[in-house]
Amino acid sequence: MKKLFLGLLMLFSFQTFSQNNFRAMNWDDSISDLKSQYPDIQWIIEAVDELKMYITDDYVGGLKVYVSYMFVDGKLKGGAYNFMEEHSSDNLYHEDFLSISDILNKKYEMEREEKWNKTTWKNNPDYIGHALRMGDVEITETYGDEDTLITHAISSNSSGDITHMLFYADIDYMKAKRNSVVDDF
Repeated sequence: MKKLFLGLLMLFSFQTFSQNNFRAMNWDDSISDLKSQYPDIQWIIEAVDELKMYITDDYVGGLKVYVSYMFVDGKLKGGAYNFMEEHSSDNLYHEDFLSISDILNKKYEMEREEKWNKTTWKNNPDYIGHALRMGDVEITETYGDEDTLITHAISSNSSGDITHMLFYADIDYMKAKRNSVVDDF
């Protein structure tokens, strides 16, 4: 009985410590950690100010995505999925969002918010895709724990395209960025 208990305790401890923050990576992992984790990936590298992004394409939940790993000072601070599916019907983008939402909500308790900028189509679900494309609605889900902030969003960009993203961020980094902005006032 003692051996069974110790075995279960060790298994639980291993699972607790082996959980990753974004894919197979943990916050503050280095760029070399990323390259050793994914040695065969050809990365697209983009840099903006202090942020350096390593980008590749993949599939998540059966949907085509660009996966971005975001590094600040050489340490992983965020990751994102930019969904790249092309649809002939705008409602299918919303269905993709709901599909990913279902997967997320099995693991996390996501809090959903719909921000309607114009309510013409609010009570007509057959036109949710049109409302998204026109910028009439933005749908966001969020979750946070002691390590990670997750934001899942669908909206329209300035070009009128529907954008669907899932973003993971180091909560300590996000708090520090938020505090630095508050300090400006």
